[in-house]
Amino acid sequence: MSLKKLIILAILALAAYYAVHVKGFNPFSKKIDGNVTLYNLEDKTFSLSEVAGENGTFVFFMGTWCPVCVSEINTLKGLTEFFRKNKINVLLFVHGESKDEIRQWLYQRDIPWDWKTFYWYNTYEPAFHIDVKGVPHMVARNKNGKMTFNKAGGFYSDYLSKIALDMLQSNKK
Repeated sequence: MSLKKLIILAILALAAYYAVHVKGFNPFSKKIDGNVTLYNLEDKTFSLSEVAGENGTFVFFMGTWCPVCVSEINTLKGLTEFFRKNKINVLLFVHGESKDEIRQWLYQRDIPWDWKTFYWYNTYEPAFHIDVKGVPHMVARNKNGKMTFNKAGGFYSDYLSKIALDMLQSNKK
């Protein structure tokens, strides 16, 4: 194989790695069924369609033991008005020792009233077509149900805003 072909292959491999692992893009991403059953902390059930935002939904998986999750909550709270204005709902799935511990964790962080909070059951991962290896983990679902982002790790407000703006732009197409 010529050097030119090797360089082109290397560039393509790096571009694919960047798109999938850095930007969270997956051209083969699946549609997240709106019939996924969600359980809030009072064991009431909802379908994803009932709590999804009109223009998209950010789904966050967090743990009460995770210090990065605490800083991410503060970043998210700073975007609450942006989410409301653009009709994007925030769903927060929290894992902890007990539902009481999770309630206390949410209360201490002064979670906005319109965020939907749920107890994190393991059944969510297959339903969302993800494998949560660490927290925080975020999935973005556009208004048509397609997963537009799926990545673990910390996020920043400008990054989340860009994902949301991309989601809103894709809704117009």
